[in-house]
Amino acid sequence: MAANPKPVDPVSTFNKAEQLLQYGHYESAFDLYFEIRNAGRMAPLAYYRMGQILNRRGQVDESLDCHRAAFELDPLLSRSVTENDHPCYDYRYGFVEQTHITHCPLCGQEGRKHSCYNAITKPDFTPGFDPIRLWMHCDACHHIFASNYPTDLGAVLRSHAHDSHLCPRHEVFPALGRILSNIRKRTPGNRLLEIGVGAGEMAAVAKEFLFDVTGVDIRPAYADAVSRTLDIPVCACDFLEFEADAPFDVICMGDVLEHTTEPVRMLLKAISLLSPNGVLWISTPNFESAYSHLMEDDSPLWRACEHLNYFCYRSLKSMLESMGMDVVDYAISRHCLGTMEITAVKRVAS
Repeated sequence: MAANPKPVDPVSTFNKAEQLLQYGHYESAFDLYFEIRNAGRMAPLAYYRMGQILNRRGQVDESLDCHRAAFELDPLLSRSVTENDHPCYDYRYGFVEQTHITHCPLCGQEGRKHSCYNAITKPDFTPGFDPIRLWMHCDACHHIFASNYPTDLGAVLRSHAHDSHLCPRHEVFPALGRILSNIRKRTPGNRLLEIGVGAGEMAAVAKEFLFDVTGVDIRPAYADAVSRTLDIPVCACDFLEFEADAPFDVICMGDVLEHTTEPVRMLLKAISLLSPNGVLWISTPNFESAYSHLMEDDSPLWRACEHLNYFCYRSLKSMLESMGMDVVDYAISRHCLGTMEITAVKRVAS
């Protein structure tokens, strides 16, 4: 008589799968995770890992199903995939009212499913967002965009401020100084608007360069802190609702454009506020950057829950030029991995 098969030990099987995953043996690891997908307390972790591997395979729908199953089996999944000092360690998964889109916010064409990630491991995850991020790709204009975001996005952003973004990073001052020095050479004007002041690093350096600085930020906590510290006007509002009494010579949009549901409208408004020959400086992640290519799906930028757009240089340059801007410089960010910096000058109508 054949011997009864030895029962599977879920913990040792999971640990063996983790070792295989660490060494890049994804298919062998997947088979082991699949074995324990119904194994009690190990099941949520098995589904979490299967979701990651399926995403690497390009099986986006199946990846999405696995990530959903992981949270449904364990709403406190974060405690199993983060350290106990992680800001999201106690996050509990639950229903979040979302707006779902399938058409590209740049050109309006229908996108296709591109990839799926669990964003809960990123320290700056924002409550109110769905931690499962489904990205779409537009073949028409080569743009990547989020398929879902909080229905009342403004309220979610205004109600939550990350402590880390209230603390200025002094190490970025030299890089910002070089950026503003180059901008200074392109315009004799002095009025500078920063959209999204954050912790105030760019505004502080601009003030050092003797620019007349105005700021705007959707988060009142950021706007109030920077206004108070630097003694400059900072409007706490959505930029699309911002009103100015005179044009600006320089507008800086540092890591802002990827956060909006209406990137075209935001760019058009910024350009409308520029004086003739005014300078627009944009910093935003580039999915075709050297960093993004080499990191592939290990790049944390795929898990940035507040990012709703993922640009590339080709599409953004083309869009700016169609809006009457001449791109005069492209640079790789010195302080944000995978991020591009574009300087464009407003074309004077002939």
